[in-house]
Amino acid sequence: MRHPYVQITCITLFLTLAIGGCRNGKGDLNGQPANHLAGESSVYLLQHAHNPVDWYPWGEEALRKAKEEQKLLVISIGYASCYWCHVMEREAFSDTAVSRLMNTHFVSIKVDREERPDIDNVYMTACQIANRDGGCGWPLNAVALPDGRPVWVGTYLTRDEWMQLLGQINDLYHEDQNELQKIANQIANHLQSDHRFRLSDDAPEFDQSGLNKLHNQLLAELDHQRGGRRGDIKFPMPSLLQYAQEYAHFSGDARTKAWVELTLQQLMRGGIYDHLAGGFARYSTDPDWQVPHFEKMLYDNAQLVSLYARAYQGTGKVQYKELVEDCLAFMRSECSAGDGRYFASFDAESEGEEGKYYAWTAAEVHNGLGDERLSALASQYYGITEAGNWEKGKNVLRLATTREALAAKNGLTVAELQTQLDTMRKRLLETRRKRVAPRRDEKVITAWNAMMALGYADSYAALGEPRYREEALSIGRFLRDKRMDAEAKMSRTELGTRGMQSAFLDDYAFTALAFLRLYEISFDETWLGAAQSICNRVIAAFSDEDGVYFYYNPSDETKLIARKKEMTDQVIASSNSAMCDALHRLGLYYYRDDYLRRSQHMAAGVVSTLALQGPGFYSNWLRKYLHFLRPPYEVAIVGSEYRQPHQQLLAAYLPNAILLGGATEGSLELLKEKLQEGSTYIYVCRNKVCKLPVTEASEALKLIK
Repeated sequence: MRHPYVQITCITLFLTLAIGGCRNGKGDLNGQPANHLAGESSVYLLQHAHNPVDWYPWGEEALRKAKEEQKLLVISIGYASCYWCHVMEREAFSDTAVSRLMNTHFVSIKVDREERPDIDNVYMTACQIANRDGGCGWPLNAVALPDGRPVWVGTYLTRDEWMQLLGQINDLYHEDQNELQKIANQIANHLQSDHRFRLSDDAPEFDQSGLNKLHNQLLAELDHQRGGRRGDIKFPMPSLLQYAQEYAHFSGDARTKAWVELTLQQLMRGGIYDHLAGGFARYSTDPDWQVPHFEKMLYDNAQLVSLYARAYQGTGKVQYKELVEDCLAFMRSECSAGDGRYFASFDAESEGEEGKYYAWTAAEVHNGLGDERLSALASQYYGITEAGNWEKGKNVLRLATTREALAAKNGLTVAELQTQLDTMRKRLLETRRKRVAPRRDEKVITAWNAMMALGYADSYAALGEPRYREEALSIGRFLRDKRMDAEAKMSRTELGTRGMQSAFLDDYAFTALAFLRLYEISFDETWLGAAQSICNRVIAAFSDEDGVYFYYNPSDETKLIARKKEMTDQVIASSNSAMCDALHRLGLYYYRDDYLRRSQHMAAGVVSTLALQGPGFYSNWLRKYLHFLRPPYEVAIVGSEYRQPHQQLLAAYLPNAILLGGATEGSLELLKEKLQEGSTYIYVCRNKVCKLPVTEASEALKLIK
């Protein structure tokens, strides 16, 4: 997003920029010598490898150069599918005048936020400190002292704005360094402040009325007419929706249930969903979910697959099942390397134009279909008009009506209509594939692949499709065998010639959750063992001084200006709340009171303090709090004929249960003495106390309230 001014800090220094015309400063990249990014593996960094700006990757070389030459740092952070990152690269970083200024007076560092989310976290927090009224996004650009402490942080600027900003800060640096030192100290002091919550000997108390009060506060933040959260830009929020699903399930609250259903419908019917190939875009640029920002991210689609699989379990609506199948077909076809690895993202643009691959004129639809009747159906179904429903006469495909209404209007049965819709979709997809496709970033990120394993596992549970189980296990084996060593130390992604990037807390947390889910769908205890090894590694290397929460970086990688904890749940649940979930579940499986106690204190600490300021940003914490109010059932299925009841229980919506068992008793304490020769029994237990065993899944479900 463009802003007409730049704020250096909210406290002491304000630089007013004259807004000039937008100049396209494209440099001639043909024959342009490579800079220090040429040896990188990141697609995003390689997109800047032939800029005339002498970019460095983050590392000792660039930081040492800045200190030795006493030059300010420019730290520019983005990712491969970031549209405005591409715009600034073309307008500013490819311009020779800009590069001359940056190369003479600054040491410039490019960071891929998906490889180094820890760096992004520090400077994004600094941006939010310095810009209380907003104005933070990607590209995230920081100007910092040689030691890395920022004096200005903001987002996209035009070429002229950028040059004027750099010139003013450079002049101030040489004229009055004390002023910049004051600014740097103020921001750094704020960065060092972090949430503290000391672990006590007393068990925390969980209060239903307190949660209800927070939930009512949350409901006021939601859009009950259009779905999602209030605002002109709409992001899918899987963590928030999962919490709301569970709250509605346990409480029966009609307003929450209606909001969840409305949001699910808006997401799957709007232009944010790709109705030809499948898959969700990152967000909607309007409040009605109609026109997306067209980039597609692995983490969005992985989480939304899980969300719709749970929605199908809870409602039985076939449209949710169809969406899961559709979305997974896209992921398997377009995002998979075929060996358990899934790629990170797709650009929003192709041929320098956002949405060009996805949008249609009415004439393009007609020519692609080659049939008047199909064209008429397409216009009615997808909301296509001659004038366009977007910009420049283009249409973004969205579902403007239901199949039932469209069939009735055209004198068709739903089955007859579906045959024509299938033909229409196939022809339009074939036409679209002749276009220049958006670039794919083939980075393989551990945390996001763990989410994809969860997506497949949840889909297998809901739909019972064996292919989904096998794909979930395939991703799990990749994570276990290629991204973990014998001591459970993990890597986040591959860095080409620089080897592997060490993993961060989200990589560990989501992999642990994925392994726990893989155990539930397979009853293979090696997944539980791997999850426990991960959690033990996290406790040893990431714990804070109070022994409650976890830092985002491990203790052996603390070279940044601040070591942060990730606490807020955004599009992705915070890594601390994910660890809270993993510790809670592992504590139930292994009878580990230390895991259970820590997870209880984590949830209680956040919900009683931070969540009071805005519960919508702590939705996964609220979900965990709900689990401590309603302790999960431990459902054991033991005996040679366990598979059928196992699948039946997996297919049910059971947010308050963990599953365990198999043909033998295995090694888990809860399974001891549960095997009865020649019989298969289901034991419904809670807090290690079991009810009388039953033989049918339907009977077990009646015992789970």
